[in-house]
Amino acid sequence: MAPSSPRPHADGWQILLALALTPLLSTPLTAQSDDFQAGQVKVDGKTFPYRLLAPAKMEEGKRYPLVLFLHGAGERGENNSSQLRHFPERMASAEYRQKYPCFVLAPQCPEEQTWVEVNWSDKNSTPISDTPTPSMRAAILALQEVVNSQPVDAERILLTGLSMGGYGAWDLAMRHADWFAAAVPICGGGDERAIARLAGLPMQVWHGGSDGVVPPKRSRVMVKAAKELGMKIDYHEVKGIGHNSWVEAYGDDGCLDWLLAAKRNPGQRQLESARLLAQAMKKNEHVAFLGDSITQAGNAAGGYVDQIRKVALKMQPEAVVIPAGISGHKVPDLLKRVQRDVIDKKATLVFIYIGINDVWHSQSGNGTPPEQFESGLHTLIQQLKASGADVVLATPSVIGEKPAGENSLDKMLADYAAISRRVAAKENLILCDLSQSFADHLSIFNPKGLSKGVLTSDGVHLNPAGNTFLATEAAQALLRHLNRVNPQ
Repeated sequence: MAPSSPRPHADGWQILLALALTPLLSTPLTAQSDDFQAGQVKVDGKTFPYRLLAPAKMEEGKRYPLVLFLHGAGERGENNSSQLRHFPERMASAEYRQKYPCFVLAPQCPEEQTWVEVNWSDKNSTPISDTPTPSMRAAILALQEVVNSQPVDAERILLTGLSMGGYGAWDLAMRHADWFAAAVPICGGGDERAIARLAGLPMQVWHGGSDGVVPPKRSRVMVKAAKELGMKIDYHEVKGIGHNSWVEAYGDDGCLDWLLAAKRNPGQRQLESARLLAQAMKKNEHVAFLGDSITQAGNAAGGYVDQIRKVALKMQPEAVVIPAGISGHKVPDLLKRVQRDVIDKKATLVFIYIGINDVWHSQSGNGTPPEQFESGLHTLIQQLKASGADVVLATPSVIGEKPAGENSLDKMLADYAAISRRVAAKENLILCDLSQSFADHLSIFNPKGLSKGVLTSDGVHLNPAGNTFLATEAAQALLRHLNRVNPQ
C-alpha cells in the first residue's frame, strides 16, 4: 500500500475492519443530526462540504467553544452526512448539547482524498509536508469561515479526529498550534521529528492497545518524542481495544470534560517554545536579533527578544543574546552595521527580521527597490555565513491587520515576502514566514477585520500579544534550525 494510494482503505484489512465495526458504522443517524447546518467551501475550484452544529440555546452577546472534528476514512464522500457518525452524532444528543454547549464543525473529505498523505498502517512515520492536502485546506477554510461568521470563542477552539482524522489532527495541530486550546488525536499518528511544533499545546492521545489497522506504535512514538523533550502529553492506550478507541475517548470517562474546559494559553506556548530552544542551544551560543524598530522595541521588557532571552539565559547562563534592532532601518542600513553590531560581537546564530521599512518608506520615495532588497539580503547573509554565524531569515510581517488585500501596501509587502522566501531557499536557510503566520493568525483572531489591535498597536509595531506571538514564531524557527544542524 503506497502512501500516494488514493484509497488507502481499499484493501483486505478494510473489509475486516468494516465487518468488525458494522454495528457502529451502520447505525442510523439520530434525529438530532437535522440540527447540523450545511455549508461548503472551495479549494482549487472543487467544492468541499461541511456541517455545523450550533449550541442548542445561544445567549445574546455570548461566545461559545468550537470543536473541529476530522472523521475517518469510512466517512469520506460528498453526501455531507456520513461524517456525522461517532463524535458529531454523540454531541448532537440532547444530553450532550445541554452538558457541552458548543459549536461542532465537521468537514467532509472526498472519497478519493485524505486529510494527510501518509501510509496509515505503516509503523514508521512520514515527514510532515510543506503544504496541507486540498482536503485539509478545505477544513481550514471551513474553520475560518465559521469563526468569522458565528459567535465562536476564539480562545476555546478545540481539535479532535479519529483514524484518518487522527492523523489529520496531529497534522493540523502541528501547522497551527496557536489556533487551538487543546487537541485530541485518536488512533492516528504524525511526524515525531516535528513534535516541538506542539510546544505548550495541551494534548490527550488515545489509541487501542490491540489496534490492527493503525499500529499503536504510531501514537507511542509521538508521545515518546514529546516526553523526551520534556513536553507534557497525556497518553491513553486502551488495553484489549482494537481500531475503535474513540468509543472510550468520547465516552463518559474519556476526554470530553477536559477538552471542553480548555482555554488557549499563548504565554505557555511561548515559554515552552523558548525552553525547547534554550535546551537545543550550545552553552556559549551567541544569538543576535537583527532588524528595525520592531526588534529594537522587542529588546525592552516584555518584548519578543526579551521573552526569549529570559528563558534562554535562565537555562543557558553562558549564552549571549545580542539585540541589534534600530528604528527605521532597511536592508541597506543593516549592511552598513552588521560587522559592528553582530559579527564583532561573535554571533553564532542570527535572526534577521527586516522588510517593513523597505516597503513602508516607499510611500515617501525612500523605500528599497526590489532588486536592491534581494541582492542586499544575499550579501548580508553571505557576510554572516563567512563569519561563521548561522542565519534564520524572517519575511516581513504586516502593515495593517485587515484581511489580505485590504491593506494599502499588501501587494507590495507580499512581493517582498516572496523575495525573502526566494533568498532563504537559495541560501538554504530555515525561513520564519511571518508574513504567512501573521495572516493565518489574523484569519482566526481578527473576525471584525480590524486594522490594528490584535497583534499590533498601530498596524505595524507589536502590542503585548504580538510580542508573545513573535517570540513563539522566532523561537520555533531558531529551534528548527538547531535541530537541522544538530539532529538528535
